[in-house]
Amino acid sequence: MPLTTDPSRDIEFRLFEGIAFAMLDSEQRVLCFVTWAALLDRAAKDGTRQTDLRGTFEQYRWKIEAIASGNYDQGETRPVVRTERLTPP
Repeated sequence: MPLTTDPSRDIEFRLFEGIAFAMLDSEQRVLCFVTWAALLDRAAKDGTRQTDLRGTFEQYRWKIEAIASGNYDQGETRPVVRTERLTPP
């Protein structure tokens, strides 16, 4: 079952992981992550500021959430979005 956006839309910067965000599986919150490397690579490919990773996250939130949802459907209990999915070659 696909995950849905958590209405709070809260995010948390995690020093080693990247940006943490929650999504919902029905009523259950699922913790998800997008790595710093994925956001840096996306910004570099777009030619945007690599110092504005929050902005990159917000611009691509729809895609990040779709990837996290797909990863969850494939069995990841704490889905992680990595470069190869966010910025394919």
